[in-house]
Amino acid sequence: MTKYWVPGRVKTRLGKTIGMHAAAEVHQLFISKLCDSLSTAADQRCLCITPRENLPCVKLVLEEWQLSGEWRVVPQVEGDLGARMSDWFRQHLETSGDNSAILVGGDCPLLAKHDITQAADSLRQFDVVLGPAVDGGYYLIGISGPWRPELETIFQQIPWSSDEVLSITRQKLVQANLTFSELTTREDIDTERELVHLLQSQAKNKRPAGHEHEKFFLTLNSILKKSTFSYGVNE
Repeated sequence: MTKYWVPGRVKTRLGKTIGMHAAAEVHQLFISKLCDSLSTAADQRCLCITPRENLPCVKLVLEEWQLSGEWRVVPQVEGDLGARMSDWFRQHLETSGDNSAILVGGDCPLLAKHDITQAADSLRQFDVVLGPAVDGGYYLIGISGPWRPELETIFQQIPWSSDEVLSITRQKLVQANLTFSELTTREDIDTERELVHLLQSQAKNKRPAGHEHEKFFLTLNSILKKSTFSYGVNE
């Protein structure tokens, strides 16, 4: 689930540091990385986009990435984040007959297929699985079907984009008598500080050329070199 990469509408906190155009390029890079890494995860995959009018552009971009056969592009409904997430889950668990569904955002670009597999495995035992984010939100949420009314409550009256999202969601899960498990905590990349952490992790964990993230970091560094961002690593 993601917004289309229009400068000034995505990654605006990061854009205040590196410029809005560069931030939009970073956002697009994150989505392309996730689409590639997760292209064989699950039985079917949807790229859930807002605003709706940008769907044709996204379909063209997926063709450029040679991933149009792996991903179906669908629109998000109107409403706040909770309404949009619950609508997606309801559609997939109520009408498609899926046993479980997993939703991720676009802020953790190094998520891999094994993370989705781990989440899917958890849903064989639990009603819900969460991927906790360092900032107090979550980067992943999965639900075991079928859809039932109590699931709606975990998306309602949540102060989205605050550091209370995860804790309130946990409370709502307990109140609804829904069992849940949690994956490894990860950091969403929304600010300069978090971007620096991502770059530092790459610098500290250098591997031989050709490793799975090399192209991603080369492209990221290329974008940042053209921006107002300045970063250095002390060896």
